[in-house]
Amino acid sequence: MEKNIETEKFPAVSAGSTGGDKPVVILAPAGPCDPPKEKGRKKSEARPLTKRNVTAYITKVAILSALSTILYLFARFPIFPVFPFSVLDMDFSDIPALLGGFSLGPVAGVIIALIKCVIKLSTSSTMFVGELSNFIVGCALVLPASLYYKYHKTRKGALIALVIGVLVNAAVSIFNNYFITVPLYAEFAPVVMEVRMEFACEYGLAFNLIKSTAASIVTFVLYKKLSPILHL
Repeated sequence: MEKNIETEKFPAVSAGSTGGDKPVVILAPAGPCDPPKEKGRKKSEARPLTKRNVTAYITKVAILSALSTILYLFARFPIFPVFPFSVLDMDFSDIPALLGGFSLGPVAGVIIALIKCVIKLSTSSTMFVGELSNFIVGCALVLPASLYYKYHKTRKGALIALVIGVLVNAAVSIFNNYFITVPLYAEFAPVVMEVRMEFACEYGLAFNLIKSTAASIVTFVLYKKLSPILHL
């Protein structure tokens, strides 16, 4: 009997019969080395780079950046008012950046975070230090979360992505506050160096955990509802 070369070459495929002359192809469950899409991982199809897509991308980034800027400028309130310069004012400007990162990609999320901070510089009350800090810790939330979600586009993937973002945000906030924010403020008010450790590892950490967790919860609730109009 002649060997079935196709079956030997591709062991996941076997030939059967339904009683007729035509063979039936049975696909075995995908193995660990099979392409991601065959294992159930949802992955966005690459869209062609057209003028319409580019225009839609820029428009949606601009709208989300404007919303993020409004939240950053006008929807702020202090959590720990004991610290000066309004450096620990709560805001929800990371929500549009997360929505943009999930729907348009990690680069879009970073661009939205950057635009809102650049616009805020014109009204800065923190000698530009607060805006720099906001951008650094904002990217620490948006970038890892949107990168993970890019390859795990499920409800569970979104949840894991946001948890990763919150944890990375917390870790980066400690580093940022200890090595960047407090030393920069110390150039104008040397006394802040006395609370460097307390600010970085207690108040600053608690503030960023509260802020990133709140933004993540709102994003998780809203994203699926807004996803159809946010995607290209």
